Amino acid sequence: MAGIITTLAEEYLQGSFRGVPFVVVGSGGSNGRNFQIHRYPFRDQPWAEDLGRAPRSYRIRGFLIGPECLVQRDLLVMAAETQGPGTLIHPTVGALQAALTRFEWYERDGVMGIVDIEMELVEVVNYLGSVITLALDAAIGVAAVAFGASASSDYTASTLTPYSYGRSVLGAGRTVASLWGAGAVTAIRSPSAWQASLGVLPGNLGRYVGGNGAATDPDATEASVLEDLTTNGQVVSANVAGLADAADATALATGILAVPESVRSAIADPAGQIAVLTPLVSCDATVMASSAPIGGAIATAQAATATLCRQAALLSLARACGDWQPSSAEDAQAMRLKVGTLLDDEAITAADSGNDASFQALRSLRAQVLQDLADRGARLPDMITVTRNAALPALVLAQQLYADGSRAPDLIRRADPIHPAFMPTAFEALSS
Repeated sequence: MAGIITTLAEEYLQGSFRGVPFVVVGSGGSNGRNFQIHRYPFRDQPWAEDLGRAPRSYRIRGFLIGPECLVQRDLLVMAAETQGPGTLIHPTVGALQAALTRFEWYERDGVMGIVDIEMELVEVVNYLGSVITLALDAAIGVAAVAFGASASSDYTASTLTPYSYGRSVLGAGRTVASLWGAGAVTAIRSPSAWQASLGVLPGNLGRYVGGNGAATDPDATEASVLEDLTTNGQVVSANVAGLADAADATALATGILAVPESVRSAIADPAGQIAVLTPLVSCDATVMASSAPIGGAIATAQAATATLCRQAALLSLARACGDWQPSSAEDAQAMRLKVGTLLDDEAITAADSGNDASFQALRSLRAQVLQDLADRGARLPDMITVTRNAALPALVLAQQLYADGSRAPDLIRRADPIHPAFMPTAFEALSS
């Protein structure tokens, strides 16, 4: 019986409160707004006064198991009776500070070594929002590493036989990789890359510089930024040149994975990283049909190399999404749709090719990226359309909309007016 119970415990999610672990069977919660309803005589409709967000409450059902279950129960009792809120680790919500308002435990009739528990908690304040974000970023990183290893392994396995035909087949694979790498060199030298690199400069540089998530370097200057970008561009060019000299499938796979990562590392602004990496996701080899064995080997090598190039770009694109900060819920949703579609399409291609490891790694990476973007978007305001009868200055509109004149640069960036003193009569802005 004990072995069966232990096996069941391993199949459920784990949680903890004040550091005391327990097994989660099921959980729920309640969310909404805190409305005060005002009723008036001889008026059919009341007035619902919005007093802010309602407290977030959580209900958890679980159990404690094993020879130490009674000790864990006593520890949870002490945690429930301890003054003040504590840290709740929820298996799907994450980490938060919560007040335990109800805790109940039950011992099953005729069953030893297991204690059922129920608890209700109310979120007090989420001090660990940055910790959750870092955890999601770490999850993306872990999934990306697993995907990179799977993609490289599948490529080596699928090209083992074709590359045994000789250097002509290897040369065909290197040609596909080099042509794709030329796009990376073009991307790092593009105006988008140069503009994104300036996002680290301190100060207000206007609507044309600055992106989503770039960390400002107080010591950076225009000269130092452009010098760093030039140096990084040389690294990208060297990585691309190395593709033509790869000695075998393993070396070629390593070089392909390094190219988009060097592009991503060269740009500080995550929005700029996404802009220059997205074109690299497209890579299709022109395969010539042939009935000869070496012709078939060349076609297989070319198709596998093109697939790995797309996967390498998706790998770096997913990492860039982990650092990207959307400015609105709509931005996050649009990025989820864009990246999710790209990962879905590549996962279908991997499944059709019989690359099960790459398929599973792609699905895992997609889940982590979309969860991270959904978490970021849920915390952001929506977009609304602002309409005015006359063209007003951005500072006036910022004061009218947000009672904060410092929000004018954001309005300028979104409306893109000819001059900030004459904003359009209709434009989109954040709701709060």
